[in-house]
This record gives sequence, C-alpha cells and structure tokens, in this order.
Amino acid sequence: MKLIHYFILLLFLIATPVFGQEEEEEEDIVEIVSKVVRTVEPSFRMIETPKIIDTTIPVKTIEYPLLNLKKENIIKVDPILPANIKLSENKLSKLYNGYVRLGIGSPLMPLGELFYNNNRSKKNIYGIELNYLNSLTNLEKTAPSKFDRTYLNAYVGAIQTKHSVRADIFYKNYGLNRYGSTYVKARPDSISQRYKNLGGKIQFNSTKKDSLKLNYDLSLQFNNYKDQANAYTTGDWNGNENNLTSINTFSYNFGREQFAIELNYLRNQFSYGDAGKKLIIDSAYAITNNIVTIKPSITTFAFNNRLKAQVGVDLSASSDSTANYFVYPIAEIKYALYDNLFIPYVGVKGGLKRNTFQSLSTENPFIGSNPTLLNESTPYNIYLGMRGILSKNIEFNGSANFAEIRNRALFIRDTNAVHANNNQFSVVYDTIQQLKIEAALSYHLVDKVNIDFIARFFNYQTKNQAYAWNLPVYQFTLRGNYAIKEKFVLGLDFHGEGGRKTRVFDVLESEGEKNKQLYKELGFILDANVSLEYRYTKRLSAFVWLNNVAAQQYFRWYKYPVQAFQVMGGLTFKF
Repeated sequence: MKLIHYFILLLFLIATPVFGQEEEEEEDIVEIVSKVVRTVEPSFRMIETPKIIDTTIPVKTIEYPLLNLKKENIIKVDPILPANIKLSENKLSKLYNGYVRLGIGSPLMPLGELFYNNNRSKKNIYGIELNYLNSLTNLEKTAPSKFDRTYLNAYVGAIQTKHSVRADIFYKNYGLNRYGSTYVKARPDSISQRYKNLGGKIQFNSTKKDSLKLNYDLSLQFNNYKDQANAYTTGDWNGNENNLTSINTFSYNFGREQFAIELNYLRNQFSYGDAGKKLIIDSAYAITNNIVTIKPSITTFAFNNRLKAQVGVDLSASSDSTANYFVYPIAEIKYALYDNLFIPYVGVKGGLKRNTFQSLSTENPFIGSNPTLLNESTPYNIYLGMRGILSKNIEFNGSANFAEIRNRALFIRDTNAVHANNNQFSVVYDTIQQLKIEAALSYHLVDKVNIDFIARFFNYQTKNQAYAWNLPVYQFTLRGNYAIKEKFVLGLDFHGEGGRKTRVFDVLESEGEKNKQLYKELGFILDANVSLEYRYTKRLSAFVWLNNVAAQQYFRWYKYPVQAFQVMGGLTFKF
C-alpha cells in the first residue's frame, strides 16, 4: 500500500508543471520608448568577518550626599491667663438661721411658726422649732368646736469622723372639744379634751466611710402621753401612758453581700383611773405591753448591682396579759432594667405593731380615755410593682399588695350610758384581708414645676364586723406648685376619698343592714386647697391660703363636720 501512495504522489508532482505550462492565449503587446538613463550603483560588501563582542559596559556611579535633617527649634512661651470660675448656676444658696411665719385666718384663727438652727457645719447641729395654731370661733349648728395646737422641738448634735450623735426633746399640747355632741348647747368644759406629750430621743450612728467596717444606728426614745380627766370624774381618772422605744440596727458589708440585724425593744405602760378603785359609772384599767423583735437579714447584689435580693426573718415576742410568739417572712427582689429606667420588684413581709393610746388618739382624737389596747399582727403582706422613669422629668410607681391584718383597730361611736352625749368613739378590733392597688405619677422641673398624682383602691374582707368602719374604698391626691418668674409660687392640693361607712345603732340613722349591723354611708370627701405666695425679696414674702374651696362640710368622723371654707393670710421672714 505504501508503494501505491508514493506512486500517486509522484504523478501529482509531475502533472503540476505540465498544467502550469499550458499555452497562453495571445495578448496585445504595447511598447513604451523613453530616454531615461538608468544607472545601477555598484554593490558594496563588508570585508570584515563577523565576530562576537563580549565587553562590559561601564555604568556611571551615582553618589547620594547625606541630607541634613536637623531643624532649628524655636521655643515661644505664651502667657497663661488666669482662669475665670463661674458659680452662678451651681453655687450653694445662702442659708439663714431663722425663719418666721405669722398669719391670721377667717374665722378668727392665729398662726405662728418659728424655726431656728445653725448654719452649714461639718461638726455640730442645733435648732429649735415652735408651732402654734388656735381656732377661736365655733362651727355653725354644732356644739362648741374650738381647738388649739402647740408644738415645741429642740435638738442638738455632733458629727465626728467615725460617728455622730443627736438628742431631741419635744412637747406637744393639743386641745379640742368633742363637738359631735347631740346637744348643741353643751358646756365647753363638759366636752373638752386635751392631749399632752412630753419626751426625748437620743440617736447614735456610725459615719465610717469604709464599708468593710461594722455600721450601726442606735436610738432610744421615751415619752409620756396623757389626756385630761373626764368632766364627770376627779383625780387620776384620765388616760396616762409611758412609752419606751429602742430601735438598733447593725450592718456589715462583705463582698457583694450585706449582713444586717435589727434588735428592737418596745415597752408601753398604760393606766386609766386609780388602780384598784371603781366608780359607779366607770372602772380603772391598766396594762403593760412588752415587744422584743429580732430581724436578721442578708442582702446581695449581682449583675453590676442591677439585681438586689434580700432574705430574712422577723422573730417577735410580746407579753401583755399573755405571752405570744410570732415568725414573719422578709423577702424582696428588685431588678433594674435599661440603666435604672424601670425597676420591677416583688416581695413579702410581715410584722408586729403595737397600738398605743397615743397612736389611736392621733388617728382619731375623739376616742375615749380608756381604749382597749391590742397589738396588731400582719402574718403576711405580699406585694409587687414597678417604678421607673418615663423621661427626664417624669417618674412613676405602680404596685399591688395583699395582706392579712389581725387586730386591726376600727372606730365606732361609743354607746356607753356614761357618755350620754354620744360624742366619742370606742375601739373594736377585727381581722381584715386587704387588697390595695396604687399608682403614682410625678413631674418635676427644677425650681419651676412640681406635680404629684396618687390614686389608691382598697378592698376589705372582714371577719366579724360588717364593714371596715371609716376606711376608704378609693382615694386620690393631686398636689403641686408652680413658680412664676421667681416672684410668685402657686400651690394646689386636691384630696378625695369615698366608699367609707360607719356603724350606727339607731335605725332612723341607718341606710342599710348587714350581718345584723346597721351602717350609714359617710359620703364623698373632696378637700381642695389653693395657696399663693409672693416673694417680695429673698427674705420677705406674703402668702394666702384658701382651704376647702369646695366649701364641703364633709364628715371625717360621723357627726364631726369640718370647716366649710377658710382663708388665711400672712407674712414669712428669714433672718
């Protein structure tokens, strides 16, 4: 096969020039004759033989001279001007040692207040406070209703590097009439009452800056409280009470924990009338009550102090006619959210509270001179809520709690035949389960506007009484003040409450019956007060108070109406 291939290739090579030499067809021939002389230059040929040149081409050496980087330093001193410190916004305000308020009201009611203390000091404090108010006119369509109040408090103290001490002495004299009498023309001396309170307090506490040291706060208070003898008796037939109160708290910080213990001792000795004696219309009454309380607790902080948790126990013992022992829980958790903008909290607590002649007559000054005294016990009070900041100027707090209160003091009209005027109250005790819901909102603009709104709702479940006598079902308070161009200060104070009921014993007075007990609605309370202060100078100002502008003669206690409308004006002076 290869031979055949070679043969075909040979024939192809021979045939190619044959076809290339085919006879061409005749064409027309044109001759051009010219006289141009064409010369051909002789050829030139190099006679040198080529050779390879292998020679290094010299490179010029480049020199770089050293640069002079040294610069001349020129020092120029500028003068320092003295600093100007402006304290107009943050400087401490000037304090005055004394403050006086003098006023007169209509109906005729003189007012006097005096405050005097030392100026700013890091070593000692002292001062005195004196208040006086006297109503010289009577309410319309009631028995004589004049009253007067006098209060005096003086204190002195010393502040040291590691501790401080303070001592107070106080005196209070409160005179009034039980004008809720059914007899409008009753003699003033037959319905008069006067409470006197004389006592002192000393307090000693640590001021150590080192939190690793033991800190303490110790206080001891003693006071004698009594009222005047009844109009129908002589001698010592009046209420007389001696109170001793010692509250002592110790705390120690260790790491994130704070260990604390509270040791309290309360003694109350009350007597009415001559011991061992008995009148035809009355009998003597005496009781001594001692309460000892120990409250150990531990508080811990976590998550950069955002979480605060406390746990402890309240161990209390009391002795009056019998000895009793109580154990109450102490637990609380708080957690700060969003840089303390919102702080939810939940907890449970309880405690033992002593009811004294002083505490009961402060709540209701129209009680009798020989009330029954029992300790109030709260086995549990469960609460939860949240407080926080809505803006730079707005704060809020909302909470709810449910508690059981044993021996809650309630007031009803005294029907004892001795008190024929029916113008005083006696005390009854009951177990109450109480639900309380509270909401508060505050707006504060420094030195300009301050507004607070508080609303509360209550629900009571009583054990023996038909209702929780005289206790409100709902309350609200709106108060605030507004400064106008640093010359005028306008103040508003509105308070309202409703849902109160009182027990009555006459079917003609009653509005209903429950559990065989007659009751009467006390009506809605709306107490609106307006005040205006004009600051003539930083030391001298004038004021006007408009009290109960709604002119509502509501009953704070049954048969005891308040002043319908009252105006008071006066001056204040700093010295």
